Amino acid sequence: MGEAITELRGTDRIIVPIKLEPHTKIRFQCGPGIPCFKLCCSELYLPLTPYDILRLRDRLKLTTDQFLVLYTEPFILPKSKLPVARLKMRDDENKTCPFVSEKGCQVYEDRPLACRYYPLGLGIFRNRDEGRNEDFYYLVKEGFCQGLDTGPEITVEEYRRSQGIPEFEEPVLEWAEIIMKKESLGPIEVPQKSLELFFMVSTNPERFRRFIFESRFLEIYEVDKETLEKIKEDDLALLQFGFKWLKTVLYAEKGVPIKKEIPQEKKIKPF
Repeated sequence: MGEAITELRGTDRIIVPIKLEPHTKIRFQCGPGIPCFKLCCSELYLPLTPYDILRLRDRLKLTTDQFLVLYTEPFILPKSKLPVARLKMRDDENKTCPFVSEKGCQVYEDRPLACRYYPLGLGIFRNRDEGRNEDFYYLVKEGFCQGLDTGPEITVEEYRRSQGIPEFEEPVLEWAEIIMKKESLGPIEVPQKSLELFFMVSTNPERFRRFIFESRFLEIYEVDKETLEKIKEDDLALLQFGFKWLKTVLYAEKGVPIKKEIPQEKKIKPF
């Protein structure tokens, strides 16, 4: 296993321009027996999904504010220009992941979605004719990686399930749709308030909950009692509600209806 299996060198990185289907077979393995073990855990630009933040926060027994301050930094997604939180690397020579140790990942069971996907990438294509989103996958090859093309064959879908991807992906599908829609709109100006709301819902459920129950939110939006009871305690339910609300605020969709009679106040315009 000591010989490199690609012609790439060092930090060379390419995306193989081949669309992979769920049934496409790949070969990849990673672990302490691979010479490049942990090299992919340095100098990462790793955006965290809202569900990633919940899992890591709970794993570390921190409040959301504590987790965000200690382990994240703001990051603007290149295509959509929407603000999210990304994992903050250690301030050492190799800019290593804060959760990696000599033995490997210390939060492996709760590792972020992007880590679970590696070396696959996920794309979402909007099928306008059928009015639905279609997922596709691609392979990322990096010069240091010696795990590619080794080990037994496995389909893309088998790999996804072996890495626990569906469990981490399902809670943020609507969030991904919001980002994809913004990408499709192109380089349009987004009101600062809209960006702040998106960042709040995407990173801090505790703050979003206070926003709902301690501001004039419930004077403006129709929220049934059952939903209110759920989002008071359940962070995952709060996320799903937040994504629907963002679609209302940003794209004027009817996710969370606005009351017919609301107090007079300047509204946030959809972009």
